[in-house]
Amino acid sequence: MRASFWFGLLITFCMLSLYPLATTSAAGAPQGGRPTINPPTTSYENVTLTEDVSWRGSVVVKGALVIAPQATLRIEPGTQIRFQPSKSGRHLPRLVILGRIQAVGTSDQPIIFSPSAATPVKKGTWGGIVLLSSEKRNQLEQCRIEGAESALEGRHSLISLKSVSIVSSLRGVVLQDCTAVVTQGSVSDCETGIEAHDSELELRDTTLSKNRRGAALLRSSVVMSSVTVSGNSQQGLLAEECRLKLTSTEVSGNAVGAQIKGGEGQLFMCRFKRNTDTALQLASARLKINRCQISDNQRDGIRLEDGRATLWGNSFGGNGGHNLVNAGTEPVSALQNWWGSDDEAALKGKIVDLTPDGQGGLVHVFPWLHEKPALLP
Repeated sequence: MRASFWFGLLITFCMLSLYPLATTSAAGAPQGGRPTINPPTTSYENVTLTEDVSWRGSVVVKGALVIAPQATLRIEPGTQIRFQPSKSGRHLPRLVILGRIQAVGTSDQPIIFSPSAATPVKKGTWGGIVLLSSEKRNQLEQCRIEGAESALEGRHSLISLKSVSIVSSLRGVVLQDCTAVVTQGSVSDCETGIEAHDSELELRDTTLSKNRRGAALLRSSVVMSSVTVSGNSQQGLLAEECRLKLTSTEVSGNAVGAQIKGGEGQLFMCRFKRNTDTALQLASARLKINRCQISDNQRDGIRLEDGRATLWGNSFGGNGGHNLVNAGTEPVSALQNWWGSDDEAALKGKIVDLTPDGQGGLVHVFPWLHEKPALLP
């Protein structure tokens, strides 16, 4: 009898040692030096987490939840994080990352960040995710963020987004003094899809569609490859004093396609098509524009305020206004382009300057291409 008792006690002790308990204090901080693995439903209200924590299942955030500088928040696939005001209800709820966030879902089990209100989701219902001076490896993958004021806001931080979908927010991604890489993502139904100030931004295989402005880029270094900017009601791209490198990017079906002021860089193998206003507006922009297609826009193809840009090897045609407008006083170099016709009178009829005194800069087009370039995007 005693042997059976001690044998049972030994078995119980071994089982407990295999499954140690993780507890959470009233303030939400994990105890015992181990990451907290949450039960299926967890709720936080105006707390700061000072140690590593892992989330799964359903998480409710009321008010502000802050991840301290020394802590890492890990979110497992399929987790749903819902945000709602705290009891005072005076401020929008938000997640603030001072430490690090690792939110990696899968295509079958994405991670969802959204307001707790019933559908349809309304813009600006919660504050969003804020990375504040977090220069660690912050990663969001296979996530969906919806209904926020600023879905993802980074300030002096490092951010990697892969397969992240942002919808129905006032601002999608907002960067201030950040380094960010965005791949295979989408931003739609926002006031501004991506906004970058004094930042380094790389966009690859990403879609900015059906926003008011697709992207607003200010004093930033921006690389865009295989990006689609379409259906934005005001501007597809707005860039001021930026260093740009756009490759295989499509700007189509917007109001103004792209408006670029100042800065430098290149547009290579890009498509500016079917925009309802001018496809490409340039002012004081030192750009190399090569092997691009600028066609079927309802108004002008390109409008330039000066001669700082150089165009060659491009294809123009089907634009409702002019193919090229020189609205400044400096000469424009546009040699070796296809203008939709090999007839000199016809092609020059689609090229014009609009200076008030009629003494504006020339547009140099000879020699032009006699047929459409074969190696266009």
